[in-house]
Amino acid sequence: MHRGVAVMAGLVGLWFLLLASPRSLGESLVKFAYAAILLVFAYQRFRTSPKGAAGYARHEEDGRLRLDVTPAAAPVHWFAAVLAIALGAGVTGSGISLLWIMGLLFAAITWMVLLKDPRGLHATRQRTFHVGPEGVEVGGQLLRTADIHHVGIRNRFGGGVEIVYDASQGIPTGVAAGIAHRRKLAEVAYRVEIEAGGEAHVLAAGLDQVTARGLATEVGRALNPDPAKP
Repeated sequence: MHRGVAVMAGLVGLWFLLLASPRSLGESLVKFAYAAILLVFAYQRFRTSPKGAAGYARHEEDGRLRLDVTPAAAPVHWFAAVLAIALGAGVTGSGISLLWIMGLLFAAITWMVLLKDPRGLHATRQRTFHVGPEGVEVGGQLLRTADIHHVGIRNRFGGGVEIVYDASQGIPTGVAAGIAHRRKLAEVAYRVEIEAGGEAHVLAAGLDQVTARGLATEVGRALNPDPAKP
């Protein structure tokens, strides 16, 4: 599905780049703006998993757990996207004076719909971090276990919080707080955060609820391994 979307977006982007025939400098700006937006969008979609779903992989490294997290692709408002692209295509080559200004406005709308992720910057990139009894290493910074208050799951749109690591007991608790009314975007807007030293640090974002719970549980277990297990 997402690979097909990437191919279609890439083809339309190439049409703007190679085949569209602007009649003025302003229309050329519209042409190249659309080509850039669509080709970048196609590249981003092609890099996601075939289904666009969130996921993570765990690896044991020198007594620590390495977690590689892939965010879910953000849902797109396809009606707005297709309409904005069609209007931009109509502007390119129209030859109507100053209509290219509207074309740039349509291109800006297309950029907002296709490339601006409302879930935030953390939800647009893959994340890798390490967890062990000594703490969590993320972004080159070690958050020591003694400084960690809790690991939680938040939803950027729902406001729900789920505490999965109790610093006083040192074990995952899995206390869930659901979100009653989720929109389609909110379903992949979960993030796993860790609080240490009075600050919140994002471990991963752009996740569905199941992936976020699994990831947070992995973090809790790695912070406090069961001594009975080898």
